[in-house]
Amino acid sequence: MSVKFFIGILFVGFILSCSNKKVEEEPELAHYLHLSHTRTNANPLLDATVEKLDFTNYKMLWLGGDLAQLTSADDSTMQHVDRLFDLSNPATLWALGNHDYTDVERVKKFTRKPNYYAYHENGITVVVLDTQDSLSNIVGEQKAFLYGILDSLKNSSHLVVLHHKLIWMYNHPELAQKAKSISNAEIGDCSYCINPNSFYTEIYPKLVELKKSGVEVLCIGGDIGFNANQFEFETEEGIYFLASGIHANEANNKALLFKHRVEERKLSWEFVPLKDL
Repeated sequence: MSVKFFIGILFVGFILSCSNKKVEEEPELAHYLHLSHTRTNANPLLDATVEKLDFTNYKMLWLGGDLAQLTSADDSTMQHVDRLFDLSNPATLWALGNHDYTDVERVKKFTRKPNYYAYHENGITVVVLDTQDSLSNIVGEQKAFLYGILDSLKNSSHLVVLHHKLIWMYNHPELAQKAKSISNAEIGDCSYCINPNSFYTEIYPKLVELKKSGVEVLCIGGDIGFNANQFEFETEEGIYFLASGIHANEANNKALLFKHRVEERKLSWEFVPLKDL
């Protein structure tokens, strides 16, 4: 064996060992996907691109509501949606919208979850709210449940509040005037509207307390898609309001993709063209 050949073998071995070490030291990267307003105008069909997506690569799937035209109107539509999103999977989190609300008991049968609940994974706590229940207001038992989570949150680097209606647009000096150009529904008194609500007096202060304690807070809405397909706003207190939604079968649709470096407790996101997922 020549000296040059022996040195070459050592060099290749060194490179391979470095490469293996780099792979071993690579922090765990988890991907989460937020989709919303996937409905068409005819049950049970959803946006054609969404129908073809493979969701198995995402650690969590966050659904912002209005999945089908009348998602819970019959078992066949629910079965179709279930085949796509695996609704009973604990990591499939669904905030109900007005188009999902025909038969809430049918929804529960497929999801095996209540209308509002919390889920914790990889240091992230996700609270799923039902903004359709009391017309954009979080009241009664749901409010008590939310307060219980917010008051006892421990060992979480991030809190994600998943909801359908963009309830944080109401009564905000800057966002309220943008509602018509962002949200599918305007501010008003109808069942699907952004109704007058107490978000800023009863919920937001607790979110600010969490932020001050070191927990990153994101509120993600789903009633978007017709007027805009993405929205992002950071408040003065450092809380993020995000929204993403689809206008069925349009070419420029986007989804909200999250990348989580679990060991580093860092969460980043971007709006990605649906066709590129």
